[in-house]
Amino acid sequence: MALPDFSITAMDLRFLAELDRLQQAGSFATYRELAEQLDVHPNTFGQIEIGRYHCNIKQLYQLRSFHPEADVLWVLFGEAETGRPEPTGAPKRGERGRPVRVH
Repeated sequence: MALPDFSITAMDLRFLAELDRLQQAGSFATYRELAEQLDVHPNTFGQIEIGRYHCNIKQLYQLRSFHPEADVLWVLFGEAETGRPEPTGAPKRGERGRPVRVH
């Protein structure tokens, strides 16, 4: 089976979808906690979502170190390698665990 052409945008979407899956599974409580584990600024995930920053190998390594259940192969290679379907878009901000402000 041949891998498709590399797309950083597709990898970023898979990364965000995997983070959402891990949070839903209770692997981490907040994205701030995850940012500390991955040694990144808390805004990094939002920057990845809008395309100003990209997921990198250090983040994947740290993610797997703190969360062995993370599907890093899927993030790297996508559906072609794992059979897990590709995400159609980034998880919504509220779904990513950001607190909703109530005034």
